[in-house]
Amino acid sequence: MNINLLKKLCDTPGMPGDEGKIKEIALEELKKHTSDITEDILGNIIAHIPGEGPKLVLDAHMDEVGFMVHHIDKKGFIRVTPAGGMDPRVFYAQRLVVWGKKPLKGVVGSIPPHISKSGNNKEVPEVQDCFIDVGLPAQKVHELIRVGDLVSFDSELDETEDSVISKAIDDRVGIFVILEALNRKSEQNCDLYISITVQEEAGLRGARIITPVYEPDFVVALEGTVAMDIPGISDHKSLANVGKGPEIRLMDRYLVAHRPFSFFITDLGKQNGIPTQITVKNAGSTNATAMQVTGKGSRAAVVSVPTRYLHSPSSVAYKSDIDHTINLIARLIENINKFEI
Repeated sequence: MNINLLKKLCDTPGMPGDEGKIKEIALEELKKHTSDITEDILGNIIAHIPGEGPKLVLDAHMDEVGFMVHHIDKKGFIRVTPAGGMDPRVFYAQRLVVWGKKPLKGVVGSIPPHISKSGNNKEVPEVQDCFIDVGLPAQKVHELIRVGDLVSFDSELDETEDSVISKAIDDRVGIFVILEALNRKSEQNCDLYISITVQEEAGLRGARIITPVYEPDFVVALEGTVAMDIPGISDHKSLANVGKGPEIRLMDRYLVAHRPFSFFITDLGKQNGIPTQITVKNAGSTNATAMQVTGKGSRAAVVSVPTRYLHSPSSVAYKSDIDHTINLIARLIENINKFEI
């Protein structure tokens, strides 16, 4: 695998509504496969790789969870609002980058435990109640930062023997899987569309306008999904586990996946020695939800890389799971014409 490409995708900032830098990377890679690439009014990019067979959309979203500045006080302390789902326990005391007139590194401020009153530090404050300190005088802060500027975690991808640790694995790993699968496929038996979408973390916004325009027969959302195989979680609540291959979900909070298509994908895995995990959950959502029920509708499935500590600066994904997911999507591109519509 081209881990350097995954690192480039994860390290590059791209919060909802400001995904331009990620778009540049995706465009550069997609142009190696097709010149038929368009951008719609919301900022989604859609690459068409013509072929014979059913119309298939492979989708991954560009944006990562982050924050948006909503107030700067007289002393230069900054308040932010989450852009995407954010647990305040993850936010507290982190290092961040404020993307003002120039990138400014800062830290989420808090009262030192040396002077806090006993009992007052038992609960983690909400994100909006915390503040960011960029270590500059107030005048400079007001000159360089304005309301509406975006903020990301200050962390880079690290590779270990078996895993990668990074922010934004949700969903740069989905983009990575698609790009690598295009390189690994030996043939193509479908009319293939690649949608790299915006603003998923803000409510599946970009994906809502894909299906009405392209009317695919099949949609697969590629994602990083929650892996809960950690201490304190019982087996029946652990959902996808790292090291056991991609997750194929049949249901989440808003999606009831197309069952025959989902099982077709798992069968492809079995036929090619690729492990998969089927999950059923009542939480979370993906772009498959939007694409399944807009326009004429589509047969929708979700294929995800299990990821621990999602929506944090230090998510963990196993390289074997990423590799298996790439191979599964490559086999799908080659064999989807065998699905009986």
